[in-house]
Amino acid sequence: METINNLIKPSRLLLVTLLSLASVSLPVNAGKLYKWVDESGRVHYSDSMPPEDVRREHTYMDERGLTVNKVGAAKTQEEIEQQEALKRLQKEQQVLIKEQQAADRVLLRTFRSEDDILMARDGQLRAVDLSLQVINSNIRQLKSKLEEMQRNAASLELSGEAVSAEYLQRIDRKRQSLKESYQSIVHRERDKNRIRIAFARDLERFRVLKRLSRKPDDKLETAQSEEGLSNVYHCQGESRCEASWQAAKQYLHSHATTPVRMLAENILMTGQPVKAQDISVTMSRLTDSITRQTIIFMDLQCKDTPEGTAFCASEPVRQIRNGFNAAVAER
Repeated sequence: METINNLIKPSRLLLVTLLSLASVSLPVNAGKLYKWVDESGRVHYSDSMPPEDVRREHTYMDERGLTVNKVGAAKTQEEIEQQEALKRLQKEQQVLIKEQQAADRVLLRTFRSEDDILMARDGQLRAVDLSLQVINSNIRQLKSKLEEMQRNAASLELSGEAVSAEYLQRIDRKRQSLKESYQSIVHRERDKNRIRIAFARDLERFRVLKRLSRKPDDKLETAQSEEGLSNVYHCQGESRCEASWQAAKQYLHSHATTPVRMLAENILMTGQPVKAQDISVTMSRLTDSITRQTIIFMDLQCKDTPEGTAFCASEPVRQIRNGFNAAVAER
């Protein structure tokens, strides 16, 4: 028994000694040990970090040397701004995705097939064409009335009588109505373009959603640039537009077969067609009510009969329409 006690006593002494040494070797604030690498690449261990290294990446370790937490390097102002910009972009993308998903649901509820989309498009285009027919009919009436009023005014002047201010104002109002009608034609052509673009986009999206491929004989009508309209010229500057306006008037004299009935600062009009192969031309310089851009509009009309309509669709007349833009282009 005595021998056993003698063996235990040294072991207890050794344990106490080891614990004492451990308490001495541990930092004062045991459990708060940081590990980091400075700008020179040297590794440091300490219970506190210098102020100049606090923003660096560092590891928090416990008293056993095990990693408890790892703190990344503090972000720079530029990195913070980039992160915020990325968050905004992601949020915007989520909004766009939700909007697209909502639009897709509406598209699939509205149309059951490609033919449904094409029929809806053609219906809207026909409605615009009917509106254009009404406008063109009004233009014919306006031009006929203006021609009559111009003849009356000319007769009064030839007889030595003065044309009243009130009558001249009526003529001016008719001219303004004619110019507004031409502006309406340009706007309706824009409407047709928007319809074509919108339905072309819907058709392509419908095909994606339904996993359909384009048909070999598909002749989807595409949008036409408003600048590409053969009877509309868009001026590129007021000073240079004057030369184009003079060229437009010369173009009228070269191709109209009826005599000039009205000549004003911004409108030049020939008489109404009499024969089946007559060509009446009106040139009008307008300010687009939407874009505020100056445009030159050519109105070419034939006699309102089946023969006149056929003549207007002939190749010679088509060439007159198609050659207008090139003839008045600013050089």
